[in-house]
Amino acid sequence: MKTEKIIWGLILVFIGGILLLQNFGVIDFQWLVIWRFWPLILILIGANMLFSRENSRMGAIISVILTVAALAFIGWQGSVNNYDSHPDWLFRYKRDTGDWENRKTRSNTFSEKYIPGTKYATLNISGGATNYILKDSTSGLFSAVVNSSFGDYSLLKVSKDSSEVLDFKMGGKGDWHMGGRGGNKAVMSLNVNPVWDINVETGAGKSNFDLSVFKIRNISFQGGASTLDLKLGEPQVLSTVNIETGVSTIRIAIPSSAGCQIKTDSGLSSNDFEGFSKQSDDSYITSNFNTASRKIIINLEGGLSKFDVRRY
Repeated sequence: MKTEKIIWGLILVFIGGILLLQNFGVIDFQWLVIWRFWPLILILIGANMLFSRENSRMGAIISVILTVAALAFIGWQGSVNNYDSHPDWLFRYKRDTGDWENRKTRSNTFSEKYIPGTKYATLNISGGATNYILKDSTSGLFSAVVNSSFGDYSLLKVSKDSSEVLDFKMGGKGDWHMGGRGGNKAVMSLNVNPVWDINVETGAGKSNFDLSVFKIRNISFQGGASTLDLKLGEPQVLSTVNIETGVSTIRIAIPSSAGCQIKTDSGLSSNDFEGFSKQSDDSYITSNFNTASRKIIINLEGGLSKFDVRRY
């Protein structure tokens, strides 16, 4: 058997084993660690190319050993949540509070005023390596408090009739830096009056959106190695949720009074849809979906992700 097949077999066994252990609650694997240690993939590819040219059993054994060692290291890092480790050059320990303090953290505030009569608003969020938190309301249209150790953030507003479009973006130098405790942090607030469309694009990061007090028409989330906790309130007549991820953990909470349908195209992902029944077209619906006056449609697409949809 070729060395390449052995290597890919080990990788698939590793991913399947991690997903199985996570599904049974044995471990809580942090998929962001794969993004953090992505240079190991280049090392493995290079080593495999070097030793495969030897065309010898010893070369194959070395490649397999390196692969097993790298996967074991990633598995250990992801299961023990090593984001709590703090390199001295980036963090310092505060003895008075017992917390770690980022040496280079900057704090910025972004806001836009609410214009009475605004019926609809769109919030576009883009930028990885950020912990996005959205749960509080504001008398303005939008506000965000950002603590960042790298990258620059910007907020742009465009007005169209009775609609406002906001672009909240992380960019600039340092987009790909994943050091420290998982990146930057942005705590956002919205006005409760408009009907919101929210679009999120994040390569790697963590998002926690409690939207239960807001009027949400559509929400779209695109992520690579991400974690999303999403809580929705009573929907509009029809609200849609579109999720497209790579290797991520997605947890969605919806009100039990709303009818809900889930459509999945999730490849090797695992699904946990408590309170839903599977249909002949492979979709999942709640028992009140056909009779409910307010409905939520959830579209899930992922490669190696974990999807969990619950009712409250």
